[in-house]
Amino acid sequence: MLPEPTLTLTLPSIHDGLTLDCRIYHPLSLSANPKAPTWLKHAAVVAHPYAPMGGCYDDPVVGGAAAQLLRKGFLVGTFNFRGAHGSAGRTSWTAKPERDDYATVVAFVLHYVHDLDPFRPHIDNTLHSEPSTPTRLEAPVSLDAAVTSAPRPRPILLMGGYSYGGMIVTQIPPLDAILQPFISPIAGSDAAEVRLRAAHLAEQQNIVLASARAAMMEGSARGRSKRSCKEEFFAG
Repeated sequence: MLPEPTLTLTLPSIHDGLTLDCRIYHPLSLSANPKAPTWLKHAAVVAHPYAPMGGCYDDPVVGGAAAQLLRKGFLVGTFNFRGAHGSAGRTSWTAKPERDDYATVVAFVLHYVHDLDPFRPHIDNTLHSEPSTPTRLEAPVSLDAAVTSAPRPRPILLMGGYSYGGMIVTQIPPLDAILQPFISPIAGSDAAEVRLRAAHLAEQQNIVLASARAAMMEGSARGRSKRSCKEEFFAG
């Protein structure tokens, strides 16, 4: 079963600006627990079945696939195609708008993952840097990367879907073509808005997650200090 989404948001489809309902789920590796496994920046987008037949991001198969990906350490994005579950617009006859809907969410997830790195060193010095369009998923930088020779697995972007959603995935262009409209978007355009939302939400989560982990580590350190003092007292 899926947990509550980390983020619930809307995005303007690059097809026509139509509002898309989206959800983002963070894996355990992005939790405040300092003992959580390292997040390798794996990400996935999972699309739902045919909207006129009741398909939406609440579909149980979509939920099951997303939950399994979360357990594997993937950040997961789900969304409603136009016209699904009371969303704006209606299902098209050509699937062209739906392909653009999917591409919009993929671009958002990729930019969000690119900017999301809450546990990197000296986070305050890099939060306000100019956002860029990634051409691939890039591995996060961490302190242990500087002292180990073991290479990190290359981050994975998984684009999937169930039934109609799977058909849409087979029709979308390569990743480079998906990202092309987002490289230098016109200010105020739908592509520019998608990038801005990704950068803004990633910055928010960087601060929230880094602060939460720091607080947990500080509390753990205080607990160890108290236990040490008690042991010394009784030993004396």
